[in-house]
Amino acid sequence: MNKNILVVAAHPDDEVLGCGATIAKHTKQNDEVNVVILAEGLASRNFENSETLDEAFQSLRKASESANRMLGVKSLEFNDFADNKMDTVPLLTIVQ
Repeated sequence: MNKNILVVAAHPDDEVLGCGATIAKHTKQNDEVNVVILAEGLASRNFENSETLDEAFQSLRKASESANRMLGVKSLEFNDFADNKMDTVPLLTIVQ
């Protein structure tokens, strides 16, 4: 029987660095893997001066989409909670 797996990660790339091998294992077993990214992952990081913040967001999302596609992830959802400020968001807002 195939399994349904949900991976919840704070930032784009956390799911791949944290459990990429496990994701690959499950997709090879024909399990359905879905990924949810909670925070945008850039506002508190340095990025290339030649890029605008919006360009950096788009680049990070494209890289995340590509990596998840390679791993065989069925769906990838991005949320835009503020980077490194999840403790300021009410739990109900996150759950909804």
